[in-house]
Amino acid sequence: MLEIMSFNRSFPVQNDSYLEKVTLRPGEIVALLGKNGSGKTTLLKEILNMKEASNHKVLLDGKKVSYKNLHRLALGSCEHTFFGEFTVEEQKEFYEMNFPNFRKDRFELLREYFEIPMWWKLKELSVGEKNQVETVFALCQGADYIFLDEPFANNDLFHRKDFYKLLLGILEETECLVITTHLVEEVEPVIGRVLLVDRFDIVEDVSMDEMEDSNTDVVDWLKKKLNYNEGKAAEFIRRMEEGNV
Repeated sequence: MLEIMSFNRSFPVQNDSYLEKVTLRPGEIVALLGKNGSGKTTLLKEILNMKEASNHKVLLDGKKVSYKNLHRLALGSCEHTFFGEFTVEEQKEFYEMNFPNFRKDRFELLREYFEIPMWWKLKELSVGEKNQVETVFALCQGADYIFLDEPFANNDLFHRKDFYKLLLGILEETECLVITTHLVEEVEPVIGRVLLVDRFDIVEDVSMDEMEDSNTDVVDWLKKKLNYNEGKAAEFIRRMEEGNV
């Protein structure tokens, strides 16, 4: 299991509503949600030891995340982590050399499904294509905990729908998947749990079963937690029409 423990933060912001401990377990698909700028990507980088954690302690089966166990964590980021000069083939060879549990069969299945040529040079791809490649490699690294940061950004609706179906078909009980996304309504059918991030900390942890028992869905739950004002846009339009803006 992966444990994320939080401590009170005095910089850059004070946050008194954080959860002291959140545990991720194999077999889960979890959505990590929050407003723009809430700290979702920063939190992922701290979990993966890519950024010094100022108020988090992360333990993987009771041990600190380090170079010794980092291979058990994978990141697919919309900021892209691959080598731009590489082709897809060269990136695959790099993964095979550095990750002994690289899932070759899964890679070939996903590459064929999304029609990714091995000769593609990564830096020359569109943003949507780069996100596809990044996500495929994260899912095939052979990690136990896979973190996808906005994996569907700049991908069309049909690629996204296909990908949700594939996720449910390929993930094994030994794997935990965490997705950050703003496409909440699209991922709701595949997730089992939601973590809400605010000011760099996890402040809510709720299962889909709990939401169902409360007769709510993720969108309505988020509106309430984020104090969403549905009338704000209409109010601004009214003010513009009156010449007050």
